[in-house]
Amino acid sequence: MTSVRIGLDVGTTAIKAAAYLADGRLVARADRASSAMAAEGGRSEQDMDAVWQGSAGVLRDLVQRLDGTPVAALGLCGQGDGLWLVGADGEPVGPAMLWNDTQAARDVAELSASGAIGAVGLCCHTALWPGTSGAIWRWLGRHDPARRAAAAHAFTCADWVGSKLTGVIATDLSNASIPFLDIRTGRYAEAALAALDCADLGPLLPAPRRADSCLGGLTEAAAAATGLPPGLPVSVPTLDISAMALGLGLTRPGQTLLIMGTTAVVAILTDTVEPTEAPVGASALHPTSDAIIRIFAPTSGAAAFDWFAALHPLSLGGATAEAVAEKLNALVATVPPGANGVTFLPYLNGERAPFVAPEARAAFHGMTARTTKADLARAVLEGTALSLRHCFVAEDGLPREPVRLTGGGSRNPMWCQIIADVIGVPVVTSAISDHGLWGAAMLGAAAAGLGPIDDLVARSEPTRTYTPDPAAVRAYGPVFDRYRRFSDASRELNAAVAPAQDAS
Repeated sequence: MTSVRIGLDVGTTAIKAAAYLADGRLVARADRASSAMAAEGGRSEQDMDAVWQGSAGVLRDLVQRLDGTPVAALGLCGQGDGLWLVGADGEPVGPAMLWNDTQAARDVAELSASGAIGAVGLCCHTALWPGTSGAIWRWLGRHDPARRAAAAHAFTCADWVGSKLTGVIATDLSNASIPFLDIRTGRYAEAALAALDCADLGPLLPAPRRADSCLGGLTEAAAAATGLPPGLPVSVPTLDISAMALGLGLTRPGQTLLIMGTTAVVAILTDTVEPTEAPVGASALHPTSDAIIRIFAPTSGAAAFDWFAALHPLSLGGATAEAVAEKLNALVATVPPGANGVTFLPYLNGERAPFVAPEARAAFHGMTARTTKADLARAVLEGTALSLRHCFVAEDGLPREPVRLTGGGSRNPMWCQIIADVIGVPVVTSAISDHGLWGAAMLGAAAAGLGPIDDLVARSEPTRTYTPDPAAVRAYGPVFDRYRRFSDASRELNAAVAPAQDAS
């Protein structure tokens, strides 16, 4: 009987697993919701045991749907950054603090003002934000020193699940990159650890390895929890963005991945990074090649679409996401590029890229008595696309070859065309959206010795290309200039107002 390869993706809001044949055909899939705990002060946490139980449950659901089909390998990826601490007994010492936790915002501001963040930039070429492990570890030192003292290992989400599956502690090069890895040597940098007052965190970090190497075999306990066979090879866990890039076949410099999910992501593959004290965005080593992934993650992607639609439940409501999109797109189609002078800054949850500003706020600019709901709707779609262009411009200019677009927004033709027109190059989407799962599954296959990763990830899939409209491309030049001016002015204003808001 033909065997399958399983991919597991442990996200912030959902845990997914899928089984594939070697040619890329999907055999079965299972999904479960995962919940984060948010509270005042910027807290965002997850119960680590619940995440493991959810992961085991998803795998168990998948095994039941496979109905006896043999499994050859398991690969996994997950949400990145944050801080997942366990004690010497391998059990959590508290809830995981997530990538979008902002409790350490003041610490980051202090580190920036003192110049300490420059040491991080010179090693990993990453702009520090509150949800990175170093910022959180430093914050815990002041607010929960007992949890720090009890910690024996510091994981990412995928590392945690990998340890529960195999009993082995490791991380991959992508997950290890932010914020302490020297991207030139592939080793943790003592200078960066010391600069953030995190020297005692260094010994807790797992040694980084390639993601297509074998983490270990499934333990008896994990086999009982998941229904998978004991000893099943499991790959070293990787970052979800890295698994997605790999699943799309992106391994060489010059290639670009865009994700229009709840948040947006611009991932540019390069080999020419020169670390600086004040980098823009983040850098992660590619999980299997020599490329470096420059990552820009604006906080608002499809969340901005959902927010605007929810403000108009009568006119833009619908039973499905597709129904909502159809109504909103009908409005957008009546408005020309530039939204009749309206500009939307999509900083609904602060901003992480191309600049770090937790205090940033969303805004509409340019409204008049003649502004319509259709103008505002188009401005929302344009604002998210303009933020992607802003990331490109802040890095090394607009892309020179077609980009791959995935995530929920890639299923909205109107939005895809706007993105193509705004960045000025073709945008390629796929009818399938499981590239992270596929990439993880093939990492598992490579770790099991079933072939080289570049050969394993190659598969045939239907794609659609959105070609930029020359007239729209020309129109968006001054629109982007307008967006930049409002963005710059807004950053200055919000930075000045934030201290007064904190004191009130």
